[in-house]
Amino acid sequence: MNKNLNFQYKQKGAVFVTGLIFLMVLTLLGITAVRMATVEERMSGNMRDRMLAMQAAEMGLRYAEQHIRDNDPATNSPKPIEGISEFDTGCTDGLCYYGAGAEAPGVVADTVSSWITYCTPTCPIAYVEGTIFRVDGVTYTAPILPAGVPAPTYLIEGIRKTPPGGVLRHYYRITIRAQGAKQGTVVWLQEIFRP
Repeated sequence: MNKNLNFQYKQKGAVFVTGLIFLMVLTLLGITAVRMATVEERMSGNMRDRMLAMQAAEMGLRYAEQHIRDNDPATNSPKPIEGISEFDTGCTDGLCYYGAGAEAPGVVADTVSSWITYCTPTCPIAYVEGTIFRVDGVTYTAPILPAGVPAPTYLIEGIRKTPPGGVLRHYYRITIRAQGAKQGTVVWLQEIFRP
């Protein structure tokens, strides 16, 4: 009996040290899980904001296409586009034409100032919610943007092409700049459109 009692006194806290090690491991796992959850939440928020910017850019692109095709004769806003008669190198009213075979000025996608450096003060064109277009007898109303998303802006560049032995055709390059709810989330879209 005396031997068992002496054995119990000789342990000297081995269970306590083992418990502390397990507790430290569990604490580290908990901290890691919280950090991963925070990073994943930020990533999903950034992805959501990027998707909002992309949706705004797509809406702006469709809006610009309708702008080129036709407009509401009652309001005459935005102005209808026929050929490239109102297009110029200053991009007046957001309509740009640089001449036959000329390259468009470069636009740095990172800054807003470069987007308008070669424009007159009236460009680029801004998306306007609720604008009504009439195309082939069908009415189209520009939808409302998601909350917190500013209106996208766009330029329309006129392009004249005459295929060999063909008739002169007009194409339009639409460049859209849209922003998400956060200022740093910017999406650029570009399309060549022929009505």
